[in-house]
Amino acid sequence: MNLFVRVILFFAWSLAASASQAEEKWVADELFLQLADMRKAVQQLQQKVSVLEQQLADRQPKLAAIDLAGSERMTLGKPGAAIAILEFSDYECPYCAKHYKNVLPKLRERYIDKGMVKYVMKDFPLDFHAHAHAKKASLSARCAGEQGHYWAMHKAIFEARGQVTDQLTDSVIRQEKLDASVFKRCLDNPAQLAAIEQDRALGARVGISGTPAFLVGTVKGKQLINYQRFDGVQSFETFADMIERVNKQ
Repeated sequence: MNLFVRVILFFAWSLAASASQAEEKWVADELFLQLADMRKAVQQLQQKVSVLEQQLADRQPKLAAIDLAGSERMTLGKPGAAIAILEFSDYECPYCAKHYKNVLPKLRERYIDKGMVKYVMKDFPLDFHAHAHAKKASLSARCAGEQGHYWAMHKAIFEARGQVTDQLTDSVIRQEKLDASVFKRCLDNPAQLAAIEQDRALGARVGISGTPAFLVGTVKGKQLINYQRFDGVQSFETFADMIERVNKQ
């Protein structure tokens, strides 16, 4: 190959290399431009989503604070606890019994007995035919509570699977040294039945239709605020996660 041909080939290769490099640079520049445009689009989308989320939050009905005053006899834990769990329960509900047996003891050990959480019971006896004794069970626990022994009757009823009998209540009355005549008058007091209906009305207002159901939130004064509802049996871990998150707020 003579020198002239070699020179021509060298220039041809140089031009091709330059063209290739120029094309690669053009492609790279184009990619950077497209990436920059995509970043701008993502930022604009994020701003729009943020605005929509705020608008949605503004349109959501505010959770009405729930008065905790008057529930002291049906409450576990220290009065000054910053977090509260409200349980809406039916004594003949097997899932409520499951929660009572498997989850509540862990909550007591980890949070309630240490003063972090107060635990408030709310009556929500269902109207099923199979739950015919549920309202009587709620009345019995409340009337034991009038003499300071709500949780003893609560335990006895759940351990009897909600089957409240005169023998069961008489046994608790003897063991806890309750005044039997005061207890029986309490069962006939319309105010106790009205209190149960108030609990059911409260549950209905926050969307509860079955048991167990729970509200977990913070306590301000004697009110539950910023609460979240849980329906059905929940694991201890679910409660622990919610309590820890509320505690960090």
